[in-house]
This record gives sequence, C-alpha cells and structure tokens, in this order.
Amino acid sequence: GGAPLSAKEMGVFDLNNDGKVDEKDAKLLIDNATRLYNRVAQEAPKYKMQQHAILGTVTLFCSRSFPYTIMFAQAFRASGWPVVKEGLAQLADQYEKGRQELSRQAPTLSEAKNFIANYATDMQLLKNIYAEAEAAAASPSASAADVAAASRRMRTTKDQMDTLRMSYGRAQAVLSSLHAVLEALDPNVVADAGSKIWVGLSTCVVAAVSPSAQCLSAGMAIGERLAAITRGIYERFLAG
Repeated sequence: GGAPLSAKEMGVFDLNNDGKVDEKDAKLLIDNATRLYNRVAQEAPKYKMQQHAILGTVTLFCSRSFPYTIMFAQAFRASGWPVVKEGLAQLADQYEKGRQELSRQAPTLSEAKNFIANYATDMQLLKNIYAEAEAAAASPSASAADVAAASRRMRTTKDQMDTLRMSYGRAQAVLSSLHAVLEALDPNVVADAGSKIWVGLSTCVVAAVSPSAQCLSAGMAIGERLAAITRGIYERFLAG
C-alpha cells in the first residue's frame, strides 16, 4: 500500500470535507473550474492593453520562431489533432473508470485513517497476548491441558495478527488516492493513448522543421483560404 495522505493532501481530494472522496467532490471541482473560467473570461477584456503589450514583447524577442509555430499549428490541425484527440479520449475514459472504482470500492478515508492511528496499539496488544501464551506453553509446571490451551491461544492470536496486518495494508491503500485508480486502469490502453499523443505531436514537430512539409503546409493553408473566399463569392453573387 501507499503512504498515508497528509492533511494537506486530504484537503486536495476531499473538497467538501466530508471524510470521503466521491462524485460530490468531482462535481465541486468542476464547479470551481467553471467559476474560474467564467471569471477569467469576464475580466480578460478589461486588460486588452496589457495583453497587447505582452504579445508585442514576445513578438520582439521570439519572432524568429513564429514561422515554425505557424507550420506546427497547420500540421497539427491537419493531421496531428485527430490522433491526439483520440489518445486524449482514451485517457479520459480510463480516468473516469478509475474515479468510479475509487468511489465504489474505497471505504471512507476517515475510517481508514482511524484504523491506521490505532494499528500500533492493537498490534502490540496481540503481541503481548501471544508472548503470554508462549510463556505459558513453555512453563515447566504447565500441564498438558495448559500447554494445549496456550497453543490454541497462540494460533488464534497469530491469525488475528495476520488479519490485522492485511487490514492495515488495505487501509494504507485506501489513503493512497492512486491505488484504486491504478487498479482500474488498463495499462495497454494507457500506453496506446500515450503513444498516439506522442506520435501526433512529434510528427507535427518534424513537419514544422522539414522544408518539404513546410511548403505542403503553406500550400494547404493558402488553398483552404482561397477555397473559402471563392465559396463566399459564389454563394453571394452567383448562387441562386
């Protein structure tokens, strides 16, 4: 199992502070992200001058890289994005499966935390019982019945200790936020999705620095623009 979450990490996942991570926390996260996006969209128009100043500064110092950026964007839009989009969709599907598994299987985080807090005391108590039974079984004055009873108590206590250790491991796994997610993920699907994202991005980088690909990308962009202009003229003046 993983290490227990700190109080800070617990606060990250348990957004509504109810002691567990569930769909309510996911909804709260989405709501917070939506509010942040709306605020940025509302405030951004007020700072057009600052945005233009930043863009102008970047243009002055990085303008030599713009041709490659444009070529990369053209190649990404034409061929890279469909591949990357498919990979991202696969990753999103795997994440959703992991999140559902986490909500379905994991007991409450507070219960697991309390169990771990009491683990050392409970284990020490069982060890003391086992030691007493072991001493009773080894006593020279113990009768056969006493030895048999002590042996049974030792076996029972050992089973309880093993069960407690297993429960401790499960409790630690519960507090590891990635455990249930990793259990539900299909590594082959994740690897395939990562490969698609890498291929989509890397091929666009190659296209941006290849002279032949640059010419092809520029030709496609010009052709698409001319086709759009021609279609607009036809629909406005010649159609109908």
